[in-house]
Amino acid sequence: MAELIVAARGLVKRYPGVVALDGADLDLRGGEVLGLVGRNGAGKSSLIKILAGVQRADEGELRVDGELVGSGYGPRDAHALGLAFVHQELGNFPSLTVAENVALGTRYPRRAGFLINRRELDRRVRVVLDELEAEIDPSAHASDLTSVQQRVVMIARALYHEARVLVLDEPSVSLTLEEIGHLHAIVRRLRDRGQSVVYVSHRLHEIVSLTDRVVVMQDGRVTLERPTAEVTEAALVEAIAGSAAGRSGTPPASPADTSGVPALRVRGLRRAPRVHDVSFDLHAGEVLGLAGLVGSGRTEVARMIFGADRATAGTIEVDGRVQRLRTPVDGVAAGVALLPEDRRHEGLVLDFAVRENITLASLGDHRLGHLPVPRRASEARAATRMIERLRIRTPGPEQAVRRLSGGNQQKVVLAKWLERTERILIFDEPTQGVDVGAKEEIFSFVRGLAEAGRAVIVISSDFGELVGLCTRVIALREGRVSGTVQGSDISEEALVRLAYAAATGSSHTAKPVPGAGDHRRTVG
Repeated sequence: MAELIVAARGLVKRYPGVVALDGADLDLRGGEVLGLVGRNGAGKSSLIKILAGVQRADEGELRVDGELVGSGYGPRDAHALGLAFVHQELGNFPSLTVAENVALGTRYPRRAGFLINRRELDRRVRVVLDELEAEIDPSAHASDLTSVQQRVVMIARALYHEARVLVLDEPSVSLTLEEIGHLHAIVRRLRDRGQSVVYVSHRLHEIVSLTDRVVVMQDGRVTLERPTAEVTEAALVEAIAGSAAGRSGTPPASPADTSGVPALRVRGLRRAPRVHDVSFDLHAGEVLGLAGLVGSGRTEVARMIFGADRATAGTIEVDGRVQRLRTPVDGVAAGVALLPEDRRHEGLVLDFAVRENITLASLGDHRLGHLPVPRRASEARAATRMIERLRIRTPGPEQAVRRLSGGNQQKVVLAKWLERTERILIFDEPTQGVDVGAKEEIFSFVRGLAEAGRAVIVISSDFGELVGLCTRVIALREGRVSGTVQGSDISEEALVRLAYAAATGSSHTAKPVPGAGDHRRTVG
């Protein structure tokens, strides 16, 4: 049996109101590719962060080469022990060359005592790139590389630093089939050299075809560990669904009246490489969920409907009229509001007061006559009204919004749009980073909006939230609709199956989406 490099035992990690890891165990041996899978929130990211030294476990132990790591274990220690991490987000510096990115963190070779010896640096990096059979020019700038080349550079950096263990977190997102094949060839080559790879992916066909052993996590624990040759994609789906099987929720309201013209009609929406062919209807009074995993295209669809990104094909209709959505201004004019996933950077101006953030989307209602100057008193009245309506916990409307809790910041974003009368509201991860009490309040507001005749879309990585909140849920998988469930058919198990394994032959049959593939006209 190969040498045991990493051994984690009984890892526990708690956050306020959440147990991210609940006694997780993990072994990693030399010369193997380990597949790590699980639903969003299963504990994969927390486990990786502890391995990387970014976070510390509250309980349990971590050993590398049989030696117990100390309480001060951090990223530098992980690096020194030969553990390297390639995250989903590209971590290269665009303005630097390939060679500079690969050798980052080491002393570059010098000439004349202080000048970088670029010829020698390129030569050293070329050796590593040749090992990966990567046809990349060391002197090229990272900004000129494709997505797969960017990932190869990050892998080359790990090899340049003589890493023994490489953790790849969703490395194939946004890659073409040809690029994925090249990436897999590199992973196999690393394994054959005796290095170990942890491959984290929601794409189960990759896990089955690439890895030697697979670990499934659920609710912070390892629920399955087995040689990959002994499992199928369908078996992995069963393990991932786990205790979610059978759990279902009763929609909070009766299904919306779908007899009239939809408030929103989407047909054949495309934007490569994330969205390929998405169609659905949304009616007034409905809370529609969008479920999916990393790379499924949920956020990209929302941004196109709002006008933040342009679709390359397809149509978007609001109240039966085709819209040309080139910018968010067009989206707002069409009656669409988006509460973005990254509220701190895209939904708020952190250094502005609560008052200024609440009235940011409705400044025209608070002008001083015809002048482009807001009336502070009018803004203060509007802000105070919303603070009371949404029960925003703040000393007053002049408090800087960055000083509020996550839940109250999210309420400020909601208040900004409630000041207007948009008929269609899109909530992207509305409860991310908020406490349990704030979640329930946000859910109550969402239900109230639907009951008042608004049309609502909710995107959430927590399928349980969609079960308890939505009257209908559409699942996306790799940029396409994989199915839809509604009413009493909505359950976590059904959503897990649709999100992971639309073609694994599971017992759940997805209902077709109305009008899928129709009217593939170019938008904009």
